[in-house]
Amino acid sequence: MPPLPDKSTPTPWSTSFITRLHRYKALLMRRWWIPVLTICLGLFVEAFLIYQTPPSFLSTSKMMLAGKLNIAQGAIYSEDQMNFYGTQIQLMQSADVRQGAEALVRSTHPELAPVHVDLNVLQRPRTSIFELQAVGSEPNYTQAYLNAVMQKYLDFKKGMRSEQGHTVVTGITEQLIQTEKDLRTAEDEMLEFQKQNNIGFIQEEGNSAAAFLVKLNRDFAALKTEYDLLNLLDLDQNLDRQGGKLDMAGSTENAGNDDNKGLAFSDVGPEGDYLKAKQQVQLLKAQRDLLAKDLRPKHPKILKLNDEITQQEQLIKLFRQDTVEKLETRRKSIGKQMENLQSNIKEWEAKALDLSQRLGQFNRIKSKVDRLKTLYDRLTQNLKDIDVSQVVDSGDQVSIMEMAGVPKSVRPGLIKSLLIGLGAGALAGIGILVLLDRIDDRMASFGEFQHHFAENVLGQIPREKTKGKVSLLQPDDARHIFAESYRNVRSSIFFMPVEGPRPKTFLITSAVPNEGKSTVSANLAITMALSGAKTLLIDGDLRRGALREAFGINSRIGFSEVLKQEVNWKEVVVPTSCPNLFLLPRGKTIAQPSEHLLRDSTETILREIYSHYDYILIDSSPVLAADDTTSLAPKIDATLFVVRLAYTSARLTRKSLELLYNRQVNVPGVILNFVDTSLPEYYYYQYAEYYNTPVAEEPTPAPQPERAGHAQRS
Repeated sequence: MPPLPDKSTPTPWSTSFITRLHRYKALLMRRWWIPVLTICLGLFVEAFLIYQTPPSFLSTSKMMLAGKLNIAQGAIYSEDQMNFYGTQIQLMQSADVRQGAEALVRSTHPELAPVHVDLNVLQRPRTSIFELQAVGSEPNYTQAYLNAVMQKYLDFKKGMRSEQGHTVVTGITEQLIQTEKDLRTAEDEMLEFQKQNNIGFIQEEGNSAAAFLVKLNRDFAALKTEYDLLNLLDLDQNLDRQGGKLDMAGSTENAGNDDNKGLAFSDVGPEGDYLKAKQQVQLLKAQRDLLAKDLRPKHPKILKLNDEITQQEQLIKLFRQDTVEKLETRRKSIGKQMENLQSNIKEWEAKALDLSQRLGQFNRIKSKVDRLKTLYDRLTQNLKDIDVSQVVDSGDQVSIMEMAGVPKSVRPGLIKSLLIGLGAGALAGIGILVLLDRIDDRMASFGEFQHHFAENVLGQIPREKTKGKVSLLQPDDARHIFAESYRNVRSSIFFMPVEGPRPKTFLITSAVPNEGKSTVSANLAITMALSGAKTLLIDGDLRRGALREAFGINSRIGFSEVLKQEVNWKEVVVPTSCPNLFLLPRGKTIAQPSEHLLRDSTETILREIYSHYDYILIDSSPVLAADDTTSLAPKIDATLFVVRLAYTSARLTRKSLELLYNRQVNVPGVILNFVDTSLPEYYYYQYAEYYNTPVAEEPTPAPQPERAGHAQRS
């Protein structure tokens, strides 16, 4: 059997919950008649109340949602189509409609006495039909009231439509008057602006100013580029650049383009002289180099060329100075042109900005006038649509399909009342069962025992599903789980942590009778004997002990005669069918067993028996039934306390343990009997197939040696 759960480990809430449900299930199986009785009582009370209630009368009628007429202008009054039916049902049952119906019945049928009428409105599934039901104690008034409700509902709908239409007309008219005033003001403002400004001229002038401003910016950019190049490049670089422009301009038809105006270079003036002098120097140097190959440096021709080169270099310096001055003059001229262009650009930018602002202001005024005209036209059209809708009602119409029928006698709420009685009775029964469960402190599982007690649990004996008494264990018992649970108890006793000598004598008792202590004593003794220990089982219940019948022994004398010192204990000890197990029967009953158990002779007898056996088990009477156990237990090494689950009261168990503790009795642990293994905390019992006896395999026959003659023939 698996080891017991550790007390320090909390029980999972799911296991605790299922255990609690199992407890309620067992309680319901025992007390099923309580909820049945309360349900019957609840149904009887509701039936009696229904019978005492005077009969009522039911009148029904129908209303239908008519089709919708679509016109070009559209409906001015409409309702939410998604929630239309629910809204109409609530409107039919509203206080205004009901009060109006009561007043209409009083005015049209003064002879009818008013009574309370319950109104219920239903919508037929997948239809646009409303079914109205009126229930009252007076048939004629109920019928008249239902007709009045339908009429007042229609009047209320018409009033809502008319009131809504009037409200919309008033609002649109007020907005139309205000829009007309705003439109006139905006038109006057636009006319006044046109008088002060020539819009056509402003538009044309604005376009011209923009184009001219673009041209000025382009010219300024070209001059700025030229100005920057004159500052950055030296004389030769500028002359090369201008010479390149001149060549490019002279080779195309666009030589007179405005982009090159004032920038082209001509071959006259200081620039041309400077370049011609440089070319002449290069030519003379080339001639000198050519003659130097054949003539000496002092040759007259070489000297003449040197003089001419010196003269040309002097001219180059003069021409260079004149050219630099001319370029500086040109740079200053370009700067003045840029300043002039900047002033012109600022002037034309101001003009263009002013023209743009005036044109934008005119466009805003014109847009405002256009919006007001559009709004005015739309409001005028809406007002015309409302006039048409008031003549032709195109909205959803609810009309009377059937007038209120002749009332029929009914008992309203019969099913509801019976269900209330059923529910109330069931709740009352469940409440009584829960109350009984709270009062009942019997423990149904190991977890509940742990909740009430801190004592150590030596083992748990499962409940055997057999009728009558449970038979004793056999050496090869087929009840594997049942036998294994006793072996678990035996192991707990053998390996019990104790200080000093290990206990050999055990007294087995319980709180009240019928907890199975005698069965536990006998099976535990058998289990110990099967382990090889020489065991003596004493029937110490001198009032109702029955171990003699359980083991099938005929001896009529036993432990009671030993206590009276009428016979020696060795003469009445009887061997049993189980090896190593001996039984000391109860003997005859004694009127006052506790008086004999308290004598010194009893302690002497027990001390003498102690030395002859490995273990001695004494089946004693219940603690609360008599004083026998509390008188004998202090003389024994240890007392094992049996608790039958789902039977023993926690209150009685606690009182019994307190009595033992007060007598200085050693209680090393508790044995839980009659355990219900179907509870979730005993999940490990699903491994019962583990105890099945495996089928022995048939031995494989050994190969036979071949005969010599046969081998020769092969």
